[in-house]
Amino acid sequence: MLRAAVIGVGFIGPHHVDAIRRTGYADVVALGGTDERQLSLRAAALGVARATRDVASILADQAIDVVHICTPNASHVELARAALEAGKHVVVEKPVALDSSSADGLVALAAARRRHAMVAFTYRGYPMVRRARRLVRDGELGDLRLIHGQYLQDWLSEESDYNWRVDPELGGASGAVADIGCHWFDTVEFVSGRRVEAVFADLATVVSGRDRPVDAAAVEAGVEPPTTRVAVVSEDAAVILVRFEGGPIGSCVVSQVSPGHKNDLVIELAGRKRSMCWRQESPERLWLGSRASLETLVRTPDQLPRSGVPELPAGHPEGWGEALSDLLRPFYAAVARDEEPPSVAAEADYPTLVDGARAVRFVEAVLASTREQRWVSLAEAKPTSPT
Repeated sequence: MLRAAVIGVGFIGPHHVDAIRRTGYADVVALGGTDERQLSLRAAALGVARATRDVASILADQAIDVVHICTPNASHVELARAALEAGKHVVVEKPVALDSSSADGLVALAAARRRHAMVAFTYRGYPMVRRARRLVRDGELGDLRLIHGQYLQDWLSEESDYNWRVDPELGGASGAVADIGCHWFDTVEFVSGRRVEAVFADLATVVSGRDRPVDAAAVEAGVEPPTTRVAVVSEDAAVILVRFEGGPIGSCVVSQVSPGHKNDLVIELAGRKRSMCWRQESPERLWLGSRASLETLVRTPDQLPRSGVPELPAGHPEGWGEALSDLLRPFYAAVARDEEPPSVAAEADYPTLVDGARAVRFVEAVLASTREQRWVSLAEAKPTSPT
């Protein structure tokens, strides 16, 4: 069995631990992080024997095969580079980097070291997202005309809501678009098979000042800590017009300040024959409509073969956690079989760093577009300073 380590034990890291175990290919043997108290609590809760602030010791451990990078955005490149140089296969949370040149550097390094390297675009793992992709590939929608949707949340709606993602030193120059807009971008490219060519964006910082807790340990312990007011410059809402290669046009609304919307990711594609819509909050349903008929497809047991893992019968809902595990399974299978890493992203059964680098370019193009008030192609987007 493969041995994995997870670096970063905030919100997303523990979910990676669970998903790794459920692939059936690996166990988690170490946790790494910066907060000793949090590490100790997470290790006890997750049943991981080793938890350390000495991340270098994890990377130096030759018995560890795969390292998951689940830390704040600004540290992704440094940690992923160190893991690849140490001979590890890597899984990196999005965004893989704060600028495209750094993302491209990771792509090149993974190729040079012949390591499997994946980015955690979880929504590709949903069975109905993969079914939607097949329907498009099989021509069920006809020539695509319009691709649009949204990703709306409300967890940053109030001035009292604070997270490291709004700090440009940790999260980068972009807020909501880098955090969740990149998921919409990757999901529509995956389903449609069409690449985003250019964007025209309008960004807003609706909540321009937030109350930052001065004692992180108190927050972790559930105690109300004193706060200090900080200015916020990264966007918490965006409206983005999109042009796709081959002709389709579209749009996306991104927000983390929309009350009542918890994790409302929606993608809709309109073709010559039919339209199709998938909503993350109803993930086992896929709506199809034509001028003559309307129908809702539901997940059936044959939607996603799982390499020997028993399929949940239809009617047993699958959610985000299963999607992450399903996304990781082909990655771990390839590592376990000692397969050569894919030479191009199209050959992979999982989202690679090439896909992650494209998402970084999308964010850069969005930032450039709102700054310059014009259409910006992904090809011309340039890195933007985080300050």
